[in-house]
Amino acid sequence: MKIITKLVGATLLLSAFGTSAHAADVVVMKFVSSDCQTCAPMESQVDTAVAMVGQDAVKSITVDISNAALWERGAHDAFNADVVPVFNKYVGLTGFTAIVDPKSRKVIGCVNNNYDANQVADFIKSAARIPHSSSASVRIENFRCPAAHNKF
Repeated sequence: MKIITKLVGATLLLSAFGTSAHAADVVVMKFVSSDCQTCAPMESQVDTAVAMVGQDAVKSITVDISNAALWERGAHDAFNADVVPVFNKYVGLTGFTAIVDPKSRKVIGCVNNNYDANQVADFIKSAARIPHSSSASVRIENFRCPAAHNKF
């Protein structure tokens, strides 16, 4: 009976805190703002790419600095995904998406509105070590990030 009670208790704790046994292979962090002219097309391409890759492999976070409430939601999502260092490094910049390794919390590369959904999907798949359709290998150096906005 004690074992059953422990198992039920552990299950309740996991469900209460929203913890899952399967973590995302990559975190996609979109840095946007309502006054950013290139953000909407980029977001559309990235959202399409994430759908192509599959929601199980990707944790998507939007860091929107349009107002305090949206900024705070992005900060909470970054905290929950354990990628706060990336949030801190780039918050305030907009118009790009960072692809992050959730284990090391390091940025693998970035995309902006110059990439189409297929290129973004192939890059995400490559970062997540998922086979992709691109006949050429995905060269990470082609996915450069902007300079850090905040230095800690």
